[in-house]
Amino acid sequence: MEVAEAWARVEAGLGRVLPASLSQLQPGARPEAIDAMESALGVTLPPDFRASLLIHDGTAWTNPGTGRPSPIPLEYLYDTTGIVAATRMWRDNYDPDLAFDAGPVRAVVGLPSAVLVGDMNGDVRWYLDLDPPPGGTPGQVVRVDIECEEWDVLAPSWTGLLLRYADDLHRHATDPANSPLDIDQGLGPACEWGRKIR
Repeated sequence: MEVAEAWARVEAGLGRVLPASLSQLQPGARPEAIDAMESALGVTLPPDFRASLLIHDGTAWTNPGTGRPSPIPLEYLYDTTGIVAATRMWRDNYDPDLAFDAGPVRAVVGLPSAVLVGDMNGDVRWYLDLDPPPGGTPGQVVRVDIECEEWDVLAPSWTGLLLRYADDLHRHATDPANSPLDIDQGLGPACEWGRKIR
């Protein structure tokens, strides 16, 4: 129930600050679709992310000008099919020579232990890190902007990410000037959410 409650809080927050985005949340995936995704990628998903897919199998892609902004700080979250395609593409670009120190994250392009879950214009991505280095947490959610060489842990788990986002939506509703979210009513939240100041 924890992930369901977290989604309920996110949806309530969106209802207050970005109600037009709620229609972009997709219905839940079938369990067999999630099983097929795990099999295709050779992974076992964290239980909370699996439970999340049963609630919302990603979001619809945000098409500017439609009046349906993204409900999340990306263009969209992948559905089960998209997770497989994006993760395979990511792994195809594996290059351990393009690595640098990023704290509790292995900053490696194409990291094999990553499961890609969302995208912003191919530049910013979120992924689940199933095998982090010491100091990380298996299942942590990482925001990566390869062009800017930024690898940030958004939360130690998918549920933690949803709860952090719900808190920030609430803050935006009550005190937008001091919110970490920058929300465009036509597009949705800016993808810089969660980025550390360097």
